[in-house]
Amino acid sequence: MKSKNTLLILLVLALGGATWYWWPDAKSARRRPGAGQGPGPARPESSPLEAVASVRDIEETVDAAGFVRPVIFSDVKAEVSGKIAKILVRDGQTVKKGDVLIELDPTLVKADEDEARRNVQLQEFNLEKVKRDLSRAEVLKGKGFVSDRELLDARTAHEVAKLQRDVAQSRLDKALENVRKTVLIAPHDGVVDASNSLVEGQVVIGAQSINNGTTLMRVSDISVLRVDVNLNEFAATRVSLGRTATVTFDSLPGLTKQGKVTFLAPFGTADIKTPDLRVFPCQVSFAAGDGARPGISGNLSVLIAKQAGCIAVPVSAIFVEGNERILYVKGEGDVWNRRVVKLGLSDAGWTEVKSGVAADDTVSLVRPSLPR
Repeated sequence: MKSKNTLLILLVLALGGATWYWWPDAKSARRRPGAGQGPGPARPESSPLEAVASVRDIEETVDAAGFVRPVIFSDVKAEVSGKIAKILVRDGQTVKKGDVLIELDPTLVKADEDEARRNVQLQEFNLEKVKRDLSRAEVLKGKGFVSDRELLDARTAHEVAKLQRDVAQSRLDKALENVRKTVLIAPHDGVVDASNSLVEGQVVIGAQSINNGTTLMRVSDISVLRVDVNLNEFAATRVSLGRTATVTFDSLPGLTKQGKVTFLAPFGTADIKTPDLRVFPCQVSFAAGDGARPGISGNLSVLIAKQAGCIAVPVSAIFVEGNERILYVKGEGDVWNRRVVKLGLSDAGWTEVKSGVAADDTVSLVRPSLPR
């Protein structure tokens, strides 16, 4: 019986100790030495994530992604409507400036040329007749057989005949030009993109002021390429023409191209996905080769500034309080000290600290809580 009573007493004591240990207030007070002693330096309730301020090189860049396009390319369109008579190039073929790409059936424009030519001949004959009438009227006027009004009418008829002849000649010139336009040539050196599946006999619409016409193919100079991206307003203020940029490609791991900013829009345009935002189109040009080609995705990084051998901390260690930038630096006794710092350049993960922290200082990546 005595043994059972002793065992029961021990069990009650053990249960009471466990309750005290796990009770939140008691545990919290036990883990916060100095709790209830008034305000003091900020200390974390639990060990926060930490990092060490280190000396490193910081490169501040503007990064964006887009697609690769040729710098020089031309959409080939017919200037006159008609049927395709011959397709003289294939998709992917290299052409030189002036090479014939497509020939249209010239039957209709040839008919217009013939009609315009006959009209010119008719107006030439009419002009000759009117010229003879004017000469005769001038002779008769000298003999007093023609009045001043009749002579003036003859001269007017002669001027009208000359204008009619000139109009007819202009129409003939236009008809001849339309005949020449049935032969489509390469506007510059490049590679043919004929992905529109053209066939001989297909009717195409000529590009005029009231419509854009049918795009038949594209000729692209792929010796120099570019990446087209849209920059937000903050990035656009940092980038300027002529800045050096590094271009990488998702489909070509390890390939890096050096380029330059060759275009930056002076005005912002509405973003397609978020119309309330404004973006600034930007182009970075680079030399082709090594598998880089139009259509693949490209990532560009424009170098804005560089600082070598500076003290830096992770971006997540910096906290904003009003206009101040704050770091929490570990001091003696694992106490976190609040420090106002002056920052410099930033890259993707680190920020230069110009004052307020030393190399090898331990900083907190989370904001330490104040004691209760």
